[in-house]
Amino acid sequence: MNTRTILALGACLSLVSIGASAQTKVEGDVEASGDGYVGAGGMVIKTGLDECLQTGTFSDDNIINVCEGIEEEVAEAAEEEVKTEVAEAPEAPAAVQTSKIDTREFSEQTLFDTDSAALNGSGQAVMNSLFSALAEYKGITGISVTGHTDSRGSEDYNQALSERRAQTVADEISAKYPDASMNVQGMGEASPVASNDTAEGRQLNRRVDIEITATRMTFN
Repeated sequence: MNTRTILALGACLSLVSIGASAQTKVEGDVEASGDGYVGAGGMVIKTGLDECLQTGTFSDDNIINVCEGIEEEVAEAAEEEVKTEVAEAPEAPAAVQTSKIDTREFSEQTLFDTDSAALNGSGQAVMNSLFSALAEYKGITGISVTGHTDSRGSEDYNQALSERRAQTVADEISAKYPDASMNVQGMGEASPVASNDTAEGRQLNRRVDIEITATRMTFN
């Protein structure tokens, strides 16, 4: 009775060993998990060829990666995927801010005398204040300058005058920021901000609006 038992066990191990003959050679101990491999003391039993010994219930669902020689391949694939993701990650866009600057913010004085496109004393002071305001920005990429007039004079005349006034201011700014894209236009008397029935209102309408596109500087 005992002899038959030993022979049966020996036959079982022999069959298992034959089934494991195609295994990849494994260096070192392998911790047993699941029921796909023969284990003892929590570790996978290996054949004389240092291959993991499979059980009769072995399947793709209970593979131990290191026994099948696929652990390194998976690790390399994961590393390559991470490198690819890092390489293809888009750069964060720069924070761009568009701000409109009305010269009335700097002075209630007119920039130009009546029927003139030349900056007067007050207008030059306003430009100095404007440059101080622009110093708060970095990476200025675009500047738009729009000139306006009051309603005195013909529409055609006022249109041409507003364009000349805008160009005067644009030239001043271009001297400071030669690399910025500059757009210059005149609106004539078409966009008043105050009544043209009073001297005070007409003064406010003789203005230049400045719009800039830039990254605002952050102060800590």
